[in-house]
Amino acid sequence: MIRENIRVVNSTGLHARPAATFVKTLKKYASSVTLVNNGKATEVKGLMSVLGAGVKGNTSIEIICEGPDEQVLMNEIKGLFASGFGEKE
Repeated sequence: MIRENIRVVNSTGLHARPAATFVKTLKKYASSVTLVNNGKATEVKGLMSVLGAGVKGNTSIEIICEGPDEQVLMNEIKGLFASGFGEKE
């Protein structure tokens, strides 16, 4: 299991479009992902679980990956968040 604190750089947070990109990325891997926002842990199962976590822009969250490909998955997740999910500010 690996944990990383990640900055949400896009000002709109994880609304529908970036949340869908996030979930689509997770489906390529066997590892499970838990998102921790404001002390509340949410196991990411699909789009609604990500949207339900209420991740706002310009905040920090914790991502926990657990499974056989956890490091590769974490690297891809960090890249997604660092790029702001391709949204222009």
